[in-house]
Amino acid sequence: MKSFTTTFSRHIQPTDTIILAISGGVDSMVLLHLVSKTHPKDKIVVAHFDHALRGAESDGDRELVAQVANEMEIVFEYEKKDIGKLSQIEKSSLEAVARRERYAFLERVRTKYGARYILTAHHADDQAETILMNLIKWGKLYGLSGMSVVSGNILRPFLWVAKSDIRTYAQEYSINYREDSSNQDTDYERNRIRRDIMPLIRTMNPSIEETLAELGSYIQDVSLYMVQEMEDWLRLASENSWKSDSFLIPEFASESEYLQKEILTYLYRDAHGGSTQWLSRGLLDELRRFVLEGSNSHGQKIIRELRLERRGERVYYSL
Repeated sequence: MKSFTTTFSRHIQPTDTIILAISGGVDSMVLLHLVSKTHPKDKIVVAHFDHALRGAESDGDRELVAQVANEMEIVFEYEKKDIGKLSQIEKSSLEAVARRERYAFLERVRTKYGARYILTAHHADDQAETILMNLIKWGKLYGLSGMSVVSGNILRPFLWVAKSDIRTYAQEYSINYREDSSNQDTDYERNRIRRDIMPLIRTMNPSIEETLAELGSYIQDVSLYMVQEMEDWLRLASENSWKSDSFLIPEFASESEYLQKEILTYLYRDAHGGSTQWLSRGLLDELRRFVLEGSNSHGQKIIRELRLERRGERVYYSL
């Protein structure tokens, strides 16, 4: 668990209040055990979210987490929400709604206690699955970066820890945890990747988790570099056009097609909280045509939260 210790000490001070997202599974219960040995207990809040998807099994998860938190004399926060019903009403993905509501709850707890970070138990195997899933579904550079150790107020101190090491630790310290039966349900995309695809890939590359983790780290570096490049380009473009939040079409047209698409992708991501969801290749081509084919004309293009307005040889953007 050396990587956990290094990550934790790098980001957390003894005076920091922290929120632990604890489901009751082996990963989060090991996280709770490790943090309780490392950090003052009066600076820890255990937060448990019940998705109301597994009936009595979910109740058992909550009871275990509450019991362990009580025995450790650590504050316990809990919320239950019927995610199945909510996803039906919204006609949205069960996984997407569950993730949104879970993180909204965790953020409310963080705000309530003035905590610095919410700690989750995402590990190296989760990272590999995330990168592979994003490759299959989206095929975009940013998706291949996977999760970051720090994302806003979220800290993932296990991101470089293998699942096998977590299980070994749990066995060594006799940590009580519960198995989530939904992890065997192949109706969930991640479970299909975990159960069916990853074992097959391991026959070709036994170290696939490490390989994908290294890929994710490399793509994160590339992404940070590209973000800086796009910020510099847009800043200079605004200065050259004498108008903030705008750029000249001839200047945009002089760049390579690749860079043009990167500029538009950056604007879209910035308008949507860092996400490129729904930004298809066709939509990106549409945005590019709107900019390039409209010199000396006026027009407007609104894509969800991104608004582009063409006025003569200048394009204004608002996020």
